[in-house]
Amino acid sequence: MKSSTQRATARTMAVAAALTVGLAMGTSVSLAGVDSSSSILDHQQRTVEAILSDTHVSFVPPLDGNPLSREWFHDGRAAFRISGPDASSWSGHITMGYQVGYPATLDGRIKFQWWTPSLGLEIGNDPKIDVNSLIPQLGLELAVGFGPGIQTVEAAGGDISGADGYIQMSGFHGTVTGVLGQTTIRPWVKIVSGNGDSVTTYGPLWTN
Repeated sequence: MKSSTQRATARTMAVAAALTVGLAMGTSVSLAGVDSSSSILDHQQRTVEAILSDTHVSFVPPLDGNPLSREWFHDGRAAFRISGPDASSWSGHITMGYQVGYPATLDGRIKFQWWTPSLGLEIGNDPKIDVNSLIPQLGLELAVGFGPGIQTVEAAGGDISGADGYIQMSGFHGTVTGVLGQTTIRPWVKIVSGNGDSVTTYGPLWTN
């Protein structure tokens, strides 16, 4: 069980990674390359859908040369789509993150870090906006025990509005340090409406 300090640290990382952008979406979200999706019916009888598509994760040899490190690059799209009464007035929050599974740790602690050289937002009929260095380098260290275990970590989030839209990721860079043996990551995206309705979809597994 996480201590209050660990929970506070996790919340701090989420806040530091937050992107606050009001989106007025006009174009439809393409379903090409959909890896996973999940939906709920909210309090206003609108369907709120979370979508992961075009997901590709490439594990690479860790730059620090540490045999306890795993490093990867993530390309893909995290999307939302709202349908039903007054969908265009919908607003909420999108969060992207990972589940990280591992068989063991060396000292009972693992550290996560994230970078992004390119993260874009598709806004209505306007061209995609490329935002450089949107998410700062982040470090989060957790006391997790000696394993095996699964940790869920948030990597980025932001406020959204409108009927649909997506965040495009290119070269989203992550590392985890302190793990022994084969490590598996699973991307996820969560949509939470302004009324608190929540839906999460989980992508495919990637193992190194």
